[in-house]
Amino acid sequence: MGERKYLLLFLIPLIAIIVLFLFIPLAFVLRDSLLVEGRLSLSNYYAIFTKRLYINSFKTSLALSLATTAIGTSLGIPLSYLIYKKGSFARDMLLSLNSIPLVFSGLVVGFSFIVLLGGSGFITLLFKMLFGINPIEFSAFLFTWKGLMIAYLYFLIPRMVLTMIAAWSTFNWNLLDAAISLGASYSFAFRKVILPLIAPSVIAGSSLLFAVSMGAFGTAFALTGTGVNIVPLLIYTHISEVGIELGRADALAVILTLLTTSIIVVYERLFIRRIRRT
Repeated sequence: MGERKYLLLFLIPLIAIIVLFLFIPLAFVLRDSLLVEGRLSLSNYYAIFTKRLYINSFKTSLALSLATTAIGTSLGIPLSYLIYKKGSFARDMLLSLNSIPLVFSGLVVGFSFIVLLGGSGFITLLFKMLFGINPIEFSAFLFTWKGLMIAYLYFLIPRMVLTMIAAWSTFNWNLLDAAISLGASYSFAFRKVILPLIAPSVIAGSSLLFAVSMGAFGTAFALTGTGVNIVPLLIYTHISEVGIELGRADALAVILTLLTTSIIVVYERLFIRRIRRT
């Protein structure tokens, strides 16, 4: 048996997990989204594409996810570089601290922000004592999409940092030194040497941030309940005890999955094509 066949054998467990925990559940969700009172129907999808409530929820989710992805990527890349340039002890300590937000569930992150920035939060009361602010007015932003952006960045930026640390660790710095020694400007060296080499990590990291942001539920629910109209919260309202519409929730989940996947695929292809042209 050749080496290639042995490698394919090692992929069997991975393929089995993907099929069992991704494709089979998706197939059931798709089936249930197409059933209304036991009959095939597109009424769930028709409602989603025609009712303003659903259209606005997708617009809000997209705007929130694109904004947090752009900010998280922009801050994560230089932050990862600064951490990488530290000594080994400081770098290990900073990476350990960077990983802490990733071990908390979304609900814990949401409640921690309430403890810090809510109406009776530590930072809010400190600002009241120092600057005489109104705690209610100051903390009001936390329970809107602005508060969600800050909370999302709390667990998105560490993901970007971890992704980029791997890129900096394998970066061939001799190529950059050679370009500079041959007279290339720093901007030229960045476009022609650094960017093409770190592009795969930037693509992977920003795609990860976008996917996580589109599907984030716990933090949004802890901060806003169902006060902000985003798709994950809308799915929850359709499967909660208040109003059960499983077919509509399944259709929302299918569209959310297709939309997120399509945007990531198109983004990756456009980014790679642009990098190849530079």
